[in-house]
Amino acid sequence: MPFARSTAIAAGAFACLMGGRAQSLPQERTLVAHDFESSAHGWLVSGDTGPSVPELHATGGHPGGYISYVDEAAGETWYFRAPESVLRALPAAENGTLSYSLKQSADEPGFLDDDVIILGAAGRLSFRFATSPGTGWTPFSVKLTAGAGWRWNWNALASQEQMRRVLANPTSLEIRGEYHTGPDEGALDTVVLRAGG
Repeated sequence: MPFARSTAIAAGAFACLMGGRAQSLPQERTLVAHDFESSAHGWLVSGDTGPSVPELHATGGHPGGYISYVDEAAGETWYFRAPESVLRALPAAENGTLSYSLKQSADEPGFLDDDVIILGAAGRLSFRFATSPGTGWTPFSVKLTAGAGWRWNWNALASQEQMRRVLANPTSLEIRGEYHTGPDEGALDTVVLRAGG
């Protein structure tokens, strides 16, 4: 079988070039990881009728604990607002990733709105996912890079320079918690911010 032999020779030559062992790609370094096992880590809720503290649950998360908020159905779209520890880590997260899990109390079509918002002195970055969370835990992940499709000040796609300037001096990071009109409950777990590799 000449093809199999050629493949084996090529693989052997590649291994020699790589120093005789497989090389792995650099992994992204974790900057912040909030699992909500025993604390809300300083997360708040904003945008309903005013700032609120989310409820901490010891079990039922993805995995372990999680935080949630019941919509007052009286204000605008509400968001989970990140604490200072996340904001301090954002400058190092350029080209990295933000990931988290969400779930909702109802599995019905929701309304469109920004899913992640990062504000800073240099402007507003916003991102929308193609799907909404369901009644089970739904993972979300977005690269903190212009190529991911972030918007700059509501309209144009953000450039990498605009991303860099906002991430360098952020004043807030918010993750959408409300997806339905009327009373509902949103839950957040496993928020991880990683630096670019």
